[in-house]
Amino acid sequence: MDKEQELKIYNEAIEFFGNTSQKIMVIEEMSELTKELCKELRDRGNVENIADELADVEITLAQLKMIYNIHELVEQHKDFKLHRFAKNMAELKANQKK
Repeated sequence: MDKEQELKIYNEAIEFFGNTSQKIMVIEEMSELTKELCKELRDRGNVENIADELADVEITLAQLKMIYNIHELVEQHKDFKLHRFAKNMAELKANQKK
């Protein structure tokens, strides 16, 4: 599916179900992903279920960004955090070699 179709579906979902409902859905989907990850850590889960729940989380997170109109802001925060994370990893690796 192309990005335009995806955005159209997200907009339709937000308009049909409403902001509050979609915010609740994000929380539910994140908890279902959490449950599947916990099951996998106990050797009772599977990658297929994790992929399914992760897809649901990504779909609902995209809607949340639309609701708040914060896609670019999220990307800025993500970029900052990834750079900081890379720096921290480099420092940890350097300290391990000492």
